[in-house]
Amino acid sequence: MIRNSLAVAWKDLLIVLKDKGALAVYFLMPLLFASMLGMAFGNAGAGSEENKIEIAVLLVNQDRGAYGQMLADGLKGAEVLVVEELSDAFVADQRVAGGDAPAALVIPAEFSTKIDAGEPVEVTIVKDPTQQEAANIVAGITNQAMAEIGMLGELRYGIHAVLAQRPDYDQAPPELVQAIEAQTLGVLWTQVQQMRQSPVIAVKDEAVSGAEEVQPWDPITWYIPGFTVAFAFFLVGTVASTLLQEKEEGTFRRLISSPMPRGSIIGGKMLAYVIVVFLQVIVLFGVGYALFKMSLGKSPLALLLLTVALALASSSLGMLLGALCRSSKQADRLGMVLGMILMALGGCVGFPLFRSEGFMGTLSRLTPNAWGVEGYMGLLGDNWTLVQTLPNILVLLGFAVVFFAVALWRFKFE
Repeated sequence: MIRNSLAVAWKDLLIVLKDKGALAVYFLMPLLFASMLGMAFGNAGAGSEENKIEIAVLLVNQDRGAYGQMLADGLKGAEVLVVEELSDAFVADQRVAGGDAPAALVIPAEFSTKIDAGEPVEVTIVKDPTQQEAANIVAGITNQAMAEIGMLGELRYGIHAVLAQRPDYDQAPPELVQAIEAQTLGVLWTQVQQMRQSPVIAVKDEAVSGAEEVQPWDPITWYIPGFTVAFAFFLVGTVASTLLQEKEEGTFRRLISSPMPRGSIIGGKMLAYVIVVFLQVIVLFGVGYALFKMSLGKSPLALLLLTVALALASSSLGMLLGALCRSSKQADRLGMVLGMILMALGGCVGFPLFRSEGFMGTLSRLTPNAWGVEGYMGLLGDNWTLVQTLPNILVLLGFAVVFFAVALWRFKFE
């Protein structure tokens, strides 16, 4: 029986693969839509490590003092910046003009000297006017680093000014003066850091009592699973129309008259489209991982089982539509309409209705699409485990069982 089912599945699979129009609908269209939306909104998921933004910045440090090095180290420590050091400010200016980086930072030679003297000092930021947003981020990070250095410089200058008022301080050995000022600065700076860690007044933010805190929305972990589930159920019309077309052409009658069990025929046809759904998931998730660094979750087994359940629900719904329709053309048209309705109600695009309350949320939960999209979003975006994904898997399998049972009850083999 298994061998017969595999033979039927292989035959139907070859028919699908030879139809270039169907392949475009099943693979090219969801890939195109997901890629376009991913490129448009991909950076919105920057809350995850894999989707973080990186901005190139050129650094010219002409200062040889401690403060210039502190500023350079602070910029290098910023996760969002990729710092490239240069020795020539003119070269940095030309490279920014050429679009190599949105901004270049030039630390002047007298930077440390002026800070020690308590004099104002300026750092030059060369911006690319075509990349204003990125350049402004560089400027903001630089200002934050400068504020830290400015505070340290003011403390050092203040310590020197106070100690210099003591009698005979100027006649003391330079090494002793530097040691006293460094020790005093160390004590004060330690107290400043302790005050930052344990402030007198602290502000604590928390979610409203009884409400769950919403995690940052990552569009990639929604668009790609959403289009995957949506186009998996666009197979429904193809499954039904192919089945009815074989009945219209008489090939199905020849299969029935053969010694092949009827269960092998139905099982083989479903298996062919289960494989197609698997190929859709592999292609779309593969592109999401390669182009947008989309996470594939931490439970490969849950991802596999969810895909199996989704494929069974889709193919069994196609069998049900084939059992209810009278012609292949009718099945093809109804399949397209049904796919669009399920895509909208299931929250595959636009808005995840299954997360809303009230009538629309309940109605969305009555579609297999909603359970499929939610399962994939949980696995990819929230790192669900197999236990957390199990309800979605079981509900999709429940849909598959109901669809298949009704299809067998209503299907006419003759």
